[in-house]
Amino acid sequence: MKRFFFLSIVFLTGIVSFSQAQHVEWKDVAHIFYNQCADCHRPGEIGEDYLNAMGYTNLIGSPYFSYIPLYVTEKLMPPWPANSDYRQFIDQRVLTPDEINLVDSFVAQVFNPYVPYDPGDTTLAPPPPVFTTGSQLGIPDTTLTMAQAFTIPGDGLDHYQVFALKTNLTDDREVRAIEFRPGNAKVVHHVFMYTCEDSSVDLLDAATPEYGYPSFGGAGESANVNFITLFGPGMNPRFYPNGCGLKFKANTEVVIQVHYSPGTFDRTDQSSVNLFYGDDPHFRLVKGKRVGEDYVVEPVFFIVKNKVLTFHSEYTLDTTYSMFSIAPHMHLLGKAFKLWAEVPGGDSIPLCYVDKWDFRWQLIYQFPCYVILPQGTIIHAEATYDNTANNPNNPNNPPVNVSYGESSFDEMMKYFMNLVPYQAGDEDTVFDASMCEAVGIPPIDGIVSTPQLYDPIPNPADDHTVLDYYLPNHSDTKIIIYDLSGREVDQMYDANESSGFHRKTMSTSSMIPGMYFCTLDAGGKRVTKPLIVQH
Repeated sequence: MKRFFFLSIVFLTGIVSFSQAQHVEWKDVAHIFYNQCADCHRPGEIGEDYLNAMGYTNLIGSPYFSYIPLYVTEKLMPPWPANSDYRQFIDQRVLTPDEINLVDSFVAQVFNPYVPYDPGDTTLAPPPPVFTTGSQLGIPDTTLTMAQAFTIPGDGLDHYQVFALKTNLTDDREVRAIEFRPGNAKVVHHVFMYTCEDSSVDLLDAATPEYGYPSFGGAGESANVNFITLFGPGMNPRFYPNGCGLKFKANTEVVIQVHYSPGTFDRTDQSSVNLFYGDDPHFRLVKGKRVGEDYVVEPVFFIVKNKVLTFHSEYTLDTTYSMFSIAPHMHLLGKAFKLWAEVPGGDSIPLCYVDKWDFRWQLIYQFPCYVILPQGTIIHAEATYDNTANNPNNPNNPPVNVSYGESSFDEMMKYFMNLVPYQAGDEDTVFDASMCEAVGIPPIDGIVSTPQLYDPIPNPADDHTVLDYYLPNHSDTKIIIYDLSGREVDQMYDANESSGFHRKTMSTSSMIPGMYFCTLDAGGKRVTKPLIVQH
């Protein structure tokens, strides 16, 4: 009832202000629905039964069209759990306030009972997008398909089933990309993918009569697996960074834990995984590091009933790494999960913040460029759990004490990082150039409240170095270079800049070898880092 009341208020507001609002035609909003919705809300995909975003007629005839103002205003759709004001990522789906207002006005005007809606000349709108069928990455070297179709009961419940896919590799292979392909995209919600090098998963499978075996939290408590990546609706598969990848040993199995969405009738699925191999003599092995409850430093990971509790973990890097993706993980009591890095010297780098945890929407977040983390960097995690009756997702009623475990009645506090050992030039590598300038505003809880200038990379520098810095506020910004005597050598930058991350490349080819100091002057604060120039 609350939803319908809210929706009515949205429509009423739109109708009352209709005479003052600008008329919204289909050409004004088509690109929003195509770019932000059509990946999942189209024929054959998981969101088709709710909304078909492939064209004006299809959209307004969809059964959930009237719910759009509720879902976009509450930021339930498009699904993007990470707070984009904390850190931005590749492929993020976030509507701006102007886009939300435009979509709200469009739906309100379509439903206005007093004025018939005129969509305008629909041929002026961009055409619906064309989606590639089959692999999104090209022709795979190997396709691993489930040995048989699995039937998902039509009992209205979520189902979590684990399957082992045999690679039958006779030799070790470098893997440049792993791509999950849903056999039935209308039922596959999200998938965790692992590798297994022994028989532990096969034994769990053999213990159940059906193909695969059920497991909620992961691949199973006794499964000896390594998490590698995950799949969710609308996520774009990607190759690992150039020259990087995983090493699959001979006879490695790929293990998939599939979350099947609820339905009212039986459905079947026979999904597959595409593997793309490489043969690079300078291959860098990706370190997929999963940090869990063992690293909690305060308090002990035990969630007392009828409490909202926050836990903190710390993990120290043993060498210098270049990070390119990260993924937090909790269960149904999860409320929020925040990650940041504290580099030697005390500077903080925001990494990821899911401020409204939703177990149904778990993603792996790809950075637009490498995040360079020096040896000794501490990765901080802060996770909050709501074990009260006020949490509608609480699986226990009344609430009970909860500790670590794989079942839906247990909890986890984990995050996964994709890292490669740093090598010179990583600081110049960009995965999405449109997002490597200002991205984000200060963290909501003020982890970074002052300007941050990170260590120059490379340092010592020959012909160039890269300066990364973070501005918590919009401010006048200068970058000044001083020599060892304190004399100003160069003012390489002077401008008014927005809040967020910034990156500048500085030429050092004409500088006399020696010690210098790079100073960031922003918002009345000055931060300095040493730089050595060697030719």
